[in-house]
Amino acid sequence: MNRFNLRLADGRNLEYSENGIESKAAIIIHSGTSGDICGWQTWLDALAARGVRAIAFNRSGYSGSTAMPTRITIDVAHDITQLVDALQLERFVSAGLSGGGQHAIATGIDARCVGVVTIGSLAPFAELGQRFYEGMQQVDIDEYADALTDIKLLVKRFQGWTESGVEANAAGAAPSEHDARAMQRATWGVLMESMSYTMNNGWDWVADDYSSYLKPWGFDPRDIAVPVRVWQAGLDLNVPPVHGRWLAENIRGAELRFVADESHLGLVVNYENEIMDDAVALLQA
Repeated sequence: MNRFNLRLADGRNLEYSENGIESKAAIIIHSGTSGDICGWQTWLDALAARGVRAIAFNRSGYSGSTAMPTRITIDVAHDITQLVDALQLERFVSAGLSGGGQHAIATGIDARCVGVVTIGSLAPFAELGQRFYEGMQQVDIDEYADALTDIKLLVKRFQGWTESGVEANAAGAAPSEHDARAMQRATWGVLMESMSYTMNNGWDWVADDYSSYLKPWGFDPRDIAVPVRVWQAGLDLNVPPVHGRWLAENIRGAELRFVADESHLGLVVNYENEIMDDAVALLQA
C-alpha cells in the first residue's frame, strides 16, 4: 500500500493512496467508520485492471490525516476539493461506505463531481430525529448514546474491540449465510485488517467522525444535483433501510439499489463488482 500526503490550506495533512493509473478522471473512495485506506486495496487493484484511476483517502483523525475534532460533513468535501485540485482531476465520482457515504454525497457540491455511489450510508441525524435509530441494533444505538454523552466513553468502547477482536465486533454475534460467504472473499480480509490498522494508530478519528455524524451536515442533501446510486441492504442493522430510503427520496437524481437479503458488510463485499460497475458507469457517462 502506497501512502501519499497532501498538505492542506490550514496546515493539516491528508493521507491518500492511488492505484497507479494516469488519468484526469478518478473514483475517490470514502471509508466507513474505523476503516483505513488499506481496506480498499482490492478495489484499487480491480479498478486498475479496468484502466480506471482510483484514490482512497483517510478522513481527518485517521492514521496519517491530521485530526479536526469539530468537523462536520461538509469539511471533508472541502478537503477533497483540495485533493482534486492537487491531483489536477477534471472529473470524479465519489464512492462511500457507511459513515463515508454522507461525506461522498457532500462532494457533489464540487462542479467536477459527476456522480456519487453510497453503500449503507447514514442519512442526516438532524433530519431523521428518532427515526435515525429505527431498525438499528442495540450496540450501535449505544455507540451514538456514548458519543452524545461523552466521546471518551465511545473511545473506550472501541478500545474494547482491540481486546475482544475487531472482526468479531464488526461481523456481529450471529453472522448470516451471506456474511459467511463474504468472509471468504479477499475484500472482507482487507477491510478487517484496515480496522485493526486504524485502532492501532490512535483514536482521534472517533471524535472527528461522530461529530460529523451527529451534527448538521453543513449543506442540504436536496441541493445535490449529480446522479447518486444509493446501495442499501435490507438486513442492515448498523445503518438500517430507513437511511437509504431517506437518501433516495430526498436527493434529486438518486436511485435506490435495495438488496433485501444482505447485511451491512455483506453488501459491500458480495456486491463489490456491481457497485464498482455503478461508479465506473457514472465516471464514464
